[in-house]
Amino acid sequence: MLNSLYELGKLWIEREDLNPIDVFLDAEKLKRSTKRVILVELDEISENQLKFSKISLKEYNPKDNLKYLYRSGSSRGTDITPSCLITELERTFNNKFFKWFEQNNDDDFLKAILNCLTDDKELIFDEILSVFNGLANSESNNVILTLAINSNDSFNYIGDYDIFKDILISKASEKYYKKDSKQIKGLGHCFLCDDEKEVFGLVSNSIGFAFSTPDKKGNVSDFNVENQWKQLPICGECALYLEAGKKFVEKYLSFREYGLTYYVIPNFLFDSKKAFNKLFNRIKRFENKMSYDDVAVAENKINDIVSDLNDVLEFKFLFFQASNNAFNILSYVESIIPSWMNKLYISQKEIIKLELFSEEYMKKIFSNEASGNFIKLLMGIEKEKIYPVLDNKWYVGFLRSFFSGYSFKIYLDLVSSVLSEKKLDFNFLLSRFMDEIRKNWRKEKNYQVKIDLFKSLSLFLLFNNLNLLKGGNFMLEEDVNLTYDVIDKILNTPDKKASFLLGSLTRRLTYKQYKELGSSPFINKLWGLSLDEKKIQKLYPMVLNKLREYDSAYPKLEQSISLNLLNAENNWKLTRDETSYYFTLGYTLAYAISNNKENNQNDKK
Repeated sequence: MLNSLYELGKLWIEREDLNPIDVFLDAEKLKRSTKRVILVELDEISENQLKFSKISLKEYNPKDNLKYLYRSGSSRGTDITPSCLITELERTFNNKFFKWFEQNNDDDFLKAILNCLTDDKELIFDEILSVFNGLANSESNNVILTLAINSNDSFNYIGDYDIFKDILISKASEKYYKKDSKQIKGLGHCFLCDDEKEVFGLVSNSIGFAFSTPDKKGNVSDFNVENQWKQLPICGECALYLEAGKKFVEKYLSFREYGLTYYVIPNFLFDSKKAFNKLFNRIKRFENKMSYDDVAVAENKINDIVSDLNDVLEFKFLFFQASNNAFNILSYVESIIPSWMNKLYISQKEIIKLELFSEEYMKKIFSNEASGNFIKLLMGIEKEKIYPVLDNKWYVGFLRSFFSGYSFKIYLDLVSSVLSEKKLDFNFLLSRFMDEIRKNWRKEKNYQVKIDLFKSLSLFLLFNNLNLLKGGNFMLEEDVNLTYDVIDKILNTPDKKASFLLGSLTRRLTYKQYKELGSSPFINKLWGLSLDEKKIQKLYPMVLNKLREYDSAYPKLEQSISLNLLNAENNWKLTRDETSYYFTLGYTLAYAISNNKENNQNDKK
C-alpha cells in the first residue's frame, strides 16, 4: 500500500508540478463546508510597525488556499500556521490564532504582529464576534480565521510572506520524526527509494497508517524509542511523495456510502506514467462533468473512471473509520482489476433488467401505483433514509439492510469478499435473509416481507451471475439468461417446485379468505415461515381442505404440486431455510407470474 501511494504521489507531483506547500496544505478539510473567511487586517506603518485596521469578511474560494496556508495541528494546541478554523470562537481566537503568535515570535516581523494584536486584543475579538454572529447558520461552519496586512498599497495574506511558508514546511515536516521531545531519525536506507540518507521513523504514522507506535517500548528495537526509525525508515523526499499520494486519494478517490468510508488506491502494473495520465484524465473529466456534492457522484464516480481502463492497473480498497486523530483500518482488499469492477457494475444492471424486476411486475406485486423497476421503487420508498439505494451500487445497500444491524464486521467482510471475487456461502446468506423475512412476517409487515424477498432474490441472482455462490443449489447455470424465465431456472428440482407452488396455492387461499372475511386467519397456520419437508407435506392437505370450504379448486396447480411432492419423496434435499424461502417466493409471486385462465377464473369467484 505504501509503495502504491508513494508512486501515485510522485506521478501527481510531476504531472501537476506541485511544490511542498501544495502538498502540505489541508485543502480537503476546507472543500466540503467552508464558505467564509474572516480576516484580521493590519496596516503597516513602517518596517516592523503595525496597527490594527479592521475585521473583514470574504467568500471562501479554493483557489485562494495558497493565500491562507491552512494546515491543522494538534487538537490541544495551535495549528501549523495562524490560519485556523473557528469551532468555539473565543477558544479558537485565544488558543489557536493569538497563541500562535505568542509561540512564534523569534522574528522581528512576527514580534511586531504579536505586539499589534496584543495592544488591541479585546477590540479585535469583539469585532470578530460581531462579524461571526452576523453569519447565517449555513455559512458559520468551518469559517477560516486568518491575517492580512496592508503594506505599501498592496494587500498581502500570510501566504505572500516567505517566513510563514518556511514555518509551514518546517513544522509540517516535524511530524515525520518528532515525538514529544525525542527525534526519531537516523542514517539508513530509505524503504521506498533505497537510497542511503537521513531517514525518519514516523512518516507512515503521520499520514494515518501506524504499523507500529513508539508509545509502546515493546514495539521498538532495543526498547529505545529513538530507534523507531529502523523499523520503517523513509527519507524526507519520499515522505513528501507519500503524503501527496494520500492527498490525491483523499481529493479524488475517497468515498462514503452505505455506512462505509473507503479509499480506492490505484496500483500501476505497466507503464505507470501512461496509466496514471489516463486515470487522471478520466478523473478530471468526471470532476468537470459533475458537482462533487451531487448525491449521485459517489455512486457513479468510480464506475465512470474505470469504465474504459484496461487492466494495466489494479485497485486497492481501504475501508476505514476516522475520528479526531484516530485512523482505524477496518478492511483492506488488494488486486481488484478494472475489468472485474466493470463486470460487477454491468451485472447489477443486467439483473435489474430482468422481467421479474420490471415495472409490470412491481405493479402486480406491490401496487398499481408503482412506477419504474424495483430499484426505482426503492428509491421512492427510501429517499428519506440516511443511505438511500443507489442505482449502480444496490448490492452493497441490500447487504447492509440484512447484515449491518446484525454485525457490521460481517457486512464489511461480505462487501470485501465480493470485491476480491471470494465465494459467498449460500446457506449463511439465506439464513440471514430468512431471519429478516420471518421477523417482518411475524410483525405482519407484509410490504416489507416483499421488499426483503426481492432484495434477497436480486442478491442471489447477482452473485450467481458472478459465480460467487458456494453451497446450496440456487441455479444450475452460472449466467442469467435474460431471454429465459429466471424463475423456471431457479426451480430446478422437484422439492423447490413443490415448495414454490404450494406457496402460490396458499396465497390464493389467504386472498379468498381476505375477500370473504376481511382477514386471513390461515396465515397463523404457516409456522411463522419455518417450514421443512414434513410441514410441507402436512400443509398441503390443510390448504386443499380449506379451499374446498370456499368451493374453490385449482386442478392444474394442485396436480403439479402433487406430482412434485411425489417426485421429491425420499429425495428432499432442501434445508428448513431453503424450503421456507421457496415457499415465500411462491406466495409472493402468486399473482405475478401466472396467466392461467383457470386460476384467474377461480380467483374471481
